[in-house]
Amino acid sequence: MRQFTFASCALYFLTGLTAISIGSVMPELLSYYHVSYTIGGKLIFVGAMGFLAGVLLTSYLNRRFHPKALLTFSALLIAAAQFSILLLPPFPLFMALYFLNSVGSASIGIVVATMFIEVFIGRQAVAMSYLEVSFGLGAFTMPLLASFFIAHDIWRYLFVITAVLAVILAIVWTRISYSKTMVDTREPLDASGSSDAQRPLSNQLKWMVLGFFALIVFLYGGLEGSLNNFMSSIFMNYLNQAAYYASISVGIFWGAMVIGRAATAFVIRKLTYSKFLLMSIAGTITSLLFFIFIKNVITGYIFVGTLGLMMSGIYSITLVYANYSIPNSAHLVTPIISGLSGLGAAVFPAITGFALDRAGVGMTLWYIVSIAVAYLIFLLVINQLRSGRIKFNWHLHRAQPAFAGRRTRYK
Repeated sequence: MRQFTFASCALYFLTGLTAISIGSVMPELLSYYHVSYTIGGKLIFVGAMGFLAGVLLTSYLNRRFHPKALLTFSALLIAAAQFSILLLPPFPLFMALYFLNSVGSASIGIVVATMFIEVFIGRQAVAMSYLEVSFGLGAFTMPLLASFFIAHDIWRYLFVITAVLAVILAIVWTRISYSKTMVDTREPLDASGSSDAQRPLSNQLKWMVLGFFALIVFLYGGLEGSLNNFMSSIFMNYLNQAAYYASISVGIFWGAMVIGRAATAFVIRKLTYSKFLLMSIAGTITSLLFFIFIKNVITGYIFVGTLGLMMSGIYSITLVYANYSIPNSAHLVTPIISGLSGLGAAVFPAITGFALDRAGVGMTLWYIVSIAVAYLIFLLVINQLRSGRIKFNWHLHRAQPAFAGRRTRYK
């Protein structure tokens, strides 16, 4: 089981590298192709559309093929895309390759997350935190490498690292085996997972709660995607930093993410999923506001670090919280949550790139804050629905026929 866990974490490390690779060299990339931030936003949109396509495709294939085959193919797809991107082909082809790279990343995320949700019963959040730490380590490593490569004017060779690692992991996953019966049940449980006290939801209310979960993860995907891909650009334009110093901000952000995700494995044993998410998004909003109002280089790096700490566990705990609220539906819930996260990472960064060009960095930052505030509002709605404090009896009664044919998915 250790080999399975380690190999899964290695794949998440790879997706962390590839997720940040474009954003880490975005200013140089746009300069090389002589395009604007609006086009950069469209590039991120194409990548996120690839992620969404990967989610949909993997959701279909996940029940028809063994996970090992899917993971091996996905790693090889990433390798092929990264080797081709290294050549810096014409921009339309570059966008197509980035689309394929994102398909492979999405497939890895869906397959591994679904396996972990189904295998590590009662401690999904603790187990998912290991994956998220691995992703964060990849996302933390890439900007640091980018800063070095940019300083030596060899930034394009970043893609060699990801391509070679993808090939190695494709080979490794041909030899990995795992079993759900091999899990050590003595391992510590999540605070929510250790209790069976959650209020059962009606079939109609499950669909409504799932809809709100899809909405908040859509917002979170947009928040993280905007910061991932435009953090260095924000530092260059808002705090007047050089490109190689600005790229360090992404490294600090993901370094804090790694620390926060490692801490999540312990914190989530004490806090319920809802309390953890409320504290995290409130801290995220506070960090963004301090960054905007103080507008200082040193404190800017500090608040980027606190921002990474606060955001570190939001995606994984949202995913686990959704599966906890709608049990025994991992093959349905996990792709929906992952897909909407990818869609958010497509839509919002495209708007962010447009806003940087047209409205300026100041207004763009307030737009990013509004995304976080919207997440908080809808998270509160979810908690109220689960607790029974909000009633939608009339609406649910009218909606009942539309869902009648799908009830068995939740049994």
